[in-house]
Amino acid sequence: MMSLAKHFLWAVTMLLVSLPLVNDIYRILPRMPLNGSYANAAEPEFSWSTWLDGSYQSAAEPWLNESVSCRDLLVRLRNQYYFTVFDQAKANAVIALNDGVLVDQAYLDALYGDDFAGEDFLLDKLKRWKRVQKGLDSIGVKAVLAFAPGKGSYYEHLIPEHLQSTHKPFTNYSFIKQWGAENQLNMLDLKGAFHAWSDTSRYPLFAKGGIHWNEYGVVKACDSIRGYLQWITGRPLRKFWYSIEVSDTVRGGDNDIANGMNLLFTPKEEKLAYPFRYFGEDSTIAPTRLLTIADSYYYGIIYSGFANRICSFGGFFYYFQETYPSERFASGNVSELDLLSVLKEQDVVMLMMTEPQLKRFGWGSVEKLEEVMYPPK
Repeated sequence: MMSLAKHFLWAVTMLLVSLPLVNDIYRILPRMPLNGSYANAAEPEFSWSTWLDGSYQSAAEPWLNESVSCRDLLVRLRNQYYFTVFDQAKANAVIALNDGVLVDQAYLDALYGDDFAGEDFLLDKLKRWKRVQKGLDSIGVKAVLAFAPGKGSYYEHLIPEHLQSTHKPFTNYSFIKQWGAENQLNMLDLKGAFHAWSDTSRYPLFAKGGIHWNEYGVVKACDSIRGYLQWITGRPLRKFWYSIEVSDTVRGGDNDIANGMNLLFTPKEEKLAYPFRYFGEDSTIAPTRLLTIADSYYYGIIYSGFANRICSFGGFFYYFQETYPSERFASGNVSELDLLSVLKEQDVVMLMMTEPQLKRFGWGSVEKLEEVMYPPK
């Protein structure tokens, strides 16, 4: 019996070892290209000098490893094994929570306050933003500080015990919100709203395998933004409403983290709500021009139609680096713009940040806008 088992294991081992060579010749298995951003190693150019000094062999090793025909399949097999057996995500900074929820480690750091930027740093930023708010008020523009939700805090109840940490005295979010409330900052707390809705929402506001809010979460956010902008400006905005289609299959970017994990099988599906949006037309309503400084969460609001159908799209400064759409501005680079002229065209300037980005408050926009509103004499 032992001899039979040894022969069986030897046969399986030889099959696995020879599989890449056989597949190279006969192409038995389909290609399964890996997702994500990476650079393949280039095939080194042979020369006797590089061969003799060993540099050719060093360069050829990673190229040969990546050229094996079954490599993509084997990578997916390995990732699937760790995810299925140990609930481990073999992707950069991705953490697997209970019930198949995937998050970025940065969201857990923000939730527990492990990324707290420090009181001195945040006080400096907040005092400068307060000056920016006053300066914009003086030219008839409202400044709004918006907190976008984080997936870690939304799914805090699903964090497994071994990943839980001690809540620090302050998180960036709690410190900023407290100071802002005490010093009359114009703030829109979508993070707090999502946390309140997590127990009452009929459908998830984040997909299990996505990094951003899903389409249903976006329309809920748009409804809150619309109400807040009407309140702070005293001006009406066009109405919008939506109907819901429930789907068992994720769409768009709602599975971007899961796709980046390069598994053999898609993680467990879930029922998600996908809204059909409708916009009212009213020529008597003067459009409110909105310029937003934000991270990639804001793309969902743009694609929803809110930015140009409810408001007049004043533009989007991605991390205060790139302009969108670039053709709307004199340059695709924010640093090359006449910012004062751009600001004077707006009715509202909104700075929106997700929880992990609060430690980088404003991405340099606060200092630059302060300089524009209060130029040195």
